[in-house]
Amino acid sequence: LGYLRRNFYHVPSSFKLLLYKTLIRSKLEYATPVWDPTHINLITALEMVQNNSARFIRANYSRTASITSTKSDLFLPSLSLRRKVSRIALFHKMYHHPALRDRLIPQPFYVSHRTDHRHKVGLASCNTMYFYQSFLPRTSRDWNGLPADVVNINHYEHFRNSVANIVYSSSL
Repeated sequence: LGYLRRNFYHVPSSFKLLLYKTLIRSKLEYATPVWDPTHINLITALEMVQNNSARFIRANYSRTASITSTKSDLFLPSLSLRRKVSRIALFHKMYHHPALRDRLIPQPFYVSHRTDHRHKVGLASCNTMYFYQSFLPRTSRDWNGLPADVVNINHYEHFRNSVANIVYSSSL
């Protein structure tokens, strides 16, 4: 980000946004489906990079400027929401791959026809909080919480867009 500030301070904000999305956010989101921190200090550190980038894009370094409104004006959802969408989308790929589903995803003990969808998965028993917050148990809970019409989508891109709409709209 410092390199971009030094060398691209005079370019239009649309170009700065493109630079952020291609050079910075792509590195922040590398391997995010499986590495999604749950500790607040790690989440805050990642979000601070995006907050500083939003200030750089708008060239508004005022302490009284609202970062939340700046990010919403730039259509930059929080990185934690983007990681959640990536986790669920990767789980969708695993669920629809027969070999991976049989090996990694446990079968549910009970499926209620009234409250659950037919693609419900079992939750792994967790003895430690570290494992409870890891990829499979955490994403299994998110998967089971999705509406049935979204879980029934087989096409990956359509599924990812539907999940993104649900996750981003529920955060408002």
